[in-house]
Amino acid sequence: MTHKTPMDYLNYQRVEHAAFLLSTSHSSVTDVAFSCGFNDLSYFIKTFKRYKGVTPGRFTRHP
Repeated sequence: MTHKTPMDYLNYQRVEHAAFLLSTSHSSVTDVAFSCGFNDLSYFIKTFKRYKGVTPGRFTRHP
């Protein structure tokens, strides 16, 4: 129905929530990553960039 694998869909939802938190709070990228269910910061950054086209740090500076 979504044309995504379950993991792809889950990661998409996590990244969307992370983007919301990064743009509306003053939490660090690390805190946001862990609060969104990512246990590995480098995996979070790579996954975030895949969906958003920029790293979380750059997204925070230029939403």
